Amino acid sequence: MKNIKYYLLIFLAVSSFVSISLFEGVVILLLLISLYDLLKHKTFTGVLKKGISLYTFSTLFSTILYYPKRFAKALEEGLFQFIYFLKVEKETAEKFSQIYPKILLSFSILLIPIVLYNYFKYGDTKPIWGGSFEVGFFYALFTITSFLLFLKERGKKFSYIYLALFLLFIGIIFLTSRRSMILAFLVMFYIVLFLLFKSNKLSKKMFISFNIIVLISFLSGYAYLSSKDVRFKTFNDIILGKKELNFQTLNRISSARLTLLLDGLEVIKEDIREKKFINLLIGHGVRAGEYLHRKYGFKAGRYESIFIVSEFIERGLIGLMGILMIYFSYFKRIILFRLRENEDFYKLILAVPLGLHLVQTVFTYFWDALLPMYLLLFKISEVLEDRR
Repeated sequence: MKNIKYYLLIFLAVSSFVSISLFEGVVILLLLISLYDLLKHKTFTGVLKKGISLYTFSTLFSTILYYPKRFAKALEEGLFQFIYFLKVEKETAEKFSQIYPKILLSFSILLIPIVLYNYFKYGDTKPIWGGSFEVGFFYALFTITSFLLFLKERGKKFSYIYLALFLLFIGIIFLTSRRSMILAFLVMFYIVLFLLFKSNKLSKKMFISFNIIVLISFLSGYAYLSSKDVRFKTFNDIILGKKELNFQTLNRISSARLTLLLDGLEVIKEDIREKKFINLLIGHGVRAGEYLHRKYGFKAGRYESIFIVSEFIERGLIGLMGILMIYFSYFKRIILFRLRENEDFYKLILAVPLGLHLVQTVFTYFWDALLPMYLLLFKISEVLEDRR
């Protein structure tokens, strides 16, 4: 079973870049093994266990009660996250932690011609599957990974290749124009810097140098986006006093999220007025925006604005509490990470994907097709941390 889990973890990581259908097939296999592990050992382990349990409960039951036609989607958004409870032995965790960065590095290079071809040919960055959001996430992860590998391998013959890749990958993040991923990269990069500095793995000189590199990259990227993206142009015009700050300009800057936020608040107000206590507790079900009213006339599957509103509508107070517990438990855990030896860099690389996801969902919604993998990767990093 150890070898089966090990190879399934490799297939999971590889398929996340190749095919979402193949990825979900591997998730289902791991889910079955996870449920078997839970029944066999009768224990829920991991710092995220309470948050994931509440989130899954509200996702499944709210959808069964109020939007049963979307039950298959509820399984995907809810129960799939239970692969976090896969029992991963320390030996398997150690082996996988060493090959995972190699998988990331391989796809970071393999995807470059595909992403650049789509950008220059069609004006949009796309990987093998998905769109610019996936490219933004992948290259935010690749950037931090190349940075950590550079520090781990510094002094060796080819270590500066990682530094060159680090600079290249930052540029690709900005090509996507995805503000949520730019924000996620910056937040997680500085958390990583903090951990490295605290663990004496980064000198003061190098700390300042990388700060300067990221600052120059950010300013250059912002200047580029300000010349190409109407949202950045509008924001700059407001700052410079060329345009008035009003509903229209705010809605343009937020990609219509202001409309969705106001619609979402109306749904919550109505639930409170009409004393819909069950809805307030467990929500209206996944993709509730498909059947709930929309006062402002903008139609979409969910109320994609601030995650607190969008998740409260779909999963209620219980689901939102679960998500907030995941946020709190993750950041509390990662801030306490210690890098005592070079192998611990691998542990940190495994924890980064979930952190990127949590930050970039603040202005959208919590679920993502690759979320089960992010949770499981973090669980493996927990196993390695607890080993110490």
